[in-house]
Amino acid sequence: MRSLISLSARLGCPTPGEYSFNRVAIDSRSAGPASLFFALSGKNTDGHNYVIDVLGAGGAAVVSRDGFTGPILEVDSVEEALMEAGAWARDCIGYPVVGITGSNGKTTTRRMLTAALSTRFRTWQTKGNLNNHLGLPITLLNTPENMEMLVLEMGMNHAGELLRLGWVSRPNLTLVTNIGTAHIEYFGTRDRIARAKAELLHCTEPGGVAVIPSGEEILLKEAEHMGLEIITHGTGGDCYLENGRAMPWGIDLALEYGGEHNMQNAVAAIAAAQRLGVDPVESARAISELRPGAGRGAVFYTEKYTVVDESYNANPESTAACIDSIVQLHEKPLVAVLGDMLELGEKSAQSHLAILHKVEESGFDLVILVGRQYTQAMVAGTTLNAQIAEDWREALELLRKLAEPGSTVLVKGSNSIKLGILVQELRREGT
Repeated sequence: MRSLISLSARLGCPTPGEYSFNRVAIDSRSAGPASLFFALSGKNTDGHNYVIDVLGAGGAAVVSRDGFTGPILEVDSVEEALMEAGAWARDCIGYPVVGITGSNGKTTTRRMLTAALSTRFRTWQTKGNLNNHLGLPITLLNTPENMEMLVLEMGMNHAGELLRLGWVSRPNLTLVTNIGTAHIEYFGTRDRIARAKAELLHCTEPGGVAVIPSGEEILLKEAEHMGLEIITHGTGGDCYLENGRAMPWGIDLALEYGGEHNMQNAVAAIAAAQRLGVDPVESARAISELRPGAGRGAVFYTEKYTVVDESYNANPESTAACIDSIVQLHEKPLVAVLGDMLELGEKSAQSHLAILHKVEESGFDLVILVGRQYTQAMVAGTTLNAQIAEDWREALELLRKLAEPGSTVLVKGSNSIKLGILVQELRREGT
C-alpha cells in the first residue's frame, strides 16, 4: 500500500488525510476499492464526471481539479500530476529499471528481455501499449512491491517526448532497438529521429548501460557524453547475428517469431539480460518459448491459408523485413495484404513505391492494397499487378475470391487501416 500523505507532499497539495492506495486508474470503470483515480480530461470524456462514482465504489482517493469534497488531491493539471506521481514511484524503486525504445521492435524486444530476466528475477513489464506519457507512470505506480526488475517500453512521435518519459523513468539500462523512419513526418530526417531516441540515453542513470545499434553515431556520441557503459548490437557490434546464431556466444536461435529482424531483437535482449546477470544460454531458451502476440507476427491457420498477422503497425523498415521473412520462411503461393504506412510525411510516396517494388521483386502471387497512399503509389509508376481495396472488408472479399488454397498470407499495415479486423475474421474461420 502506498501513502497518500507522501504523494500529496510530492505533488505540493494539501493531503485529505491518512489514506492508502494499492493501485492507480484513469478509467473510472476499473477504479475499485483502494484505488487512486486520476480524473483526466480527454477528447471524448472528462474523468471529473466520474469522481463521485469512484468514491462511491470504494476508491481510496481522487486526483482532480477543485470543486469536490472528500479524499481529493487538488492539482492544477491532473496529467502533470500523473507524471510527477510516476517519478515519485520511481524514487521508491531500488532495483534495476530498463528502458526500451526504437523505431521498430520495441514490444517484441521488451517481451524477449522480460522472458530472459524472469529466469532469474521477479520481473514486471509494461502491459499492452502503455508506453506513453500516461501509460508509463501508470506502470510505475502499479508495479508490485516485490519485484526485482522492471522493463519499460517507451514510444514517441515528437522530439522531447522521451526526455519527459526519461525524466520519470530514469532507466539504469537503456536499450535502443534501431533507428528507422517511423513518424518521420514529424521529424523530417532520420538524424532527427536518432537525436530524439538519444533523449532516453540522456536520462539514463549515471553509471548506467546503453545497449545501442552498431554504427549509430548520434546514439554513440550521446552515450559517451553521458559516461554510459556501451554495448553495441548488430553487424560490426559487440553482439550480432551470424547464420542464425547469436554471437559472440555461439547460440543457435530457434524462435517462434519469424524473420531475421526478430532474431536481431533477440540478440539485443540476450546482451542486455547478460549485463543484468542472466546467462545467455538461459536467456535464449526463455526467448525461444515466447509466442508472438496478436498483430505482431503471430501465425495461425485457417482451412485455406497460413496467416502471418503483422496488422498492428507498419513502417518502411518493418514492412520490408516482413516481406523478406515471408519469402525466406514460407513456400509459394504467397499473398500480401498491405495497408498504408502512416506518419511518413513527404517521404510517404517514395516509401510506398519502394515497398511495391520490393513486393514485385519478391515474387508474390497476389497483392491486395488498402489505402490512399498505396493507391497513389501504384499510379506513380510500377508494373506490379495488384488489387486495390477500399477498406478491410473489400480486401477480405478479394482475398477469399482470389487467393489460392494453401497460400501464406501476410497482413501488414498501420493500425488505423484496421487490417486487424480482417485478421479477426480469418481467425473465425477456424483451424
